[in-house]
Amino acid sequence: MTKTFPNVLITGCTGFLGRQVTQEFLSRGYNVRGTTRAPKEQHQSILNDFSAGERFELRTLDLTKEDGWSEAMEGMDAVIHTASPFSAYEPKDEMDLIGPARDGTLRILRIGYQSGICKYVVTSSTAAISGATPTTKNKTYTEEDWTDLSRNISAYTKSKTLAEKAARDFAASNPDISLTTVNPNVIFGPMHSGKSGTSLRIIESIVKSSYPGYPKISFAPVDVRDVAWMHAEALEREELDGERLMMASTPITMPQIARHLKAYGYKVRTMALPNIVVKLMAVFIKEARLVTRGLGTTNHYDCSNTIEKTGWKSTTHEEMIVSAAKSLGFQ
Repeated sequence: MTKTFPNVLITGCTGFLGRQVTQEFLSRGYNVRGTTRAPKEQHQSILNDFSAGERFELRTLDLTKEDGWSEAMEGMDAVIHTASPFSAYEPKDEMDLIGPARDGTLRILRIGYQSGICKYVVTSSTAAISGATPTTKNKTYTEEDWTDLSRNISAYTKSKTLAEKAARDFAASNPDISLTTVNPNVIFGPMHSGKSGTSLRIIESIVKSSYPGYPKISFAPVDVRDVAWMHAEALEREELDGERLMMASTPITMPQIARHLKAYGYKVRTMALPNIVVKLMAVFIKEARLVTRGLGTTNHYDCSNTIEKTGWKSTTHEEMIVSAAKSLGFQ
């Protein structure tokens, strides 16, 4: 634990990533105040998942409202902002995602800064770098790239891009702020506790699917434990101030994910569906509509900046996929 920032506020601490981030900071000796949308009646059961005693407390707060945030910032030395909305399909109104993501991030920074907090680690995404799904064939992205908002992109992609841009603009206008973003691709790996979130629906859909095969859409997944570790490193290491820590592995398709699961005894289909079939499915299945954006293209990510500055070594695809399936209760 760094003596400079012993007390940290972690937003979204009960999400899939948020729980692992919370565990990482608790394991390093930090005092954690977590924010959640869960009502107070559920706090004790959440606290029991961590067994951290007085070093972990909870506040029920809403990113879209001012209420309670100033009080939550009192006595905190740094903020780890992991909370952000996600949808498996396009919302009718893109502001349903953009509002909480961008305005919520600015609310956290503004109120935190007014409370005297100058150290922030914000969870962004490769969606702010390359788009949530591939949009350019076989392009290699670096941390210097930004998603082109003028293109036909999803509301989620737009929300993550606008949120990070807003955060960086706020930090630039307040030079005493130290802000680092962690930009992971799709996050796999095991749940710490709680319920599965959107991130693991890919694994869950493959194990439970009745479809004959899967679309040839690719991901560059990272393990949730690696991403949690990176948040703590970003706080503790001054040389990472201001960095954009992109995290991605080599590309892997849904049929390849299925093959990893099959190798461990899971009874799953591994056939790749023709693109035309997936596009026809998207007419009737709203979750499939986002998938069609990435058919026929593959994103590649050059994470050498992150690796050189942090020493990060990605968990293998096999480990992050199989551990995710096991944590979901599929044996």
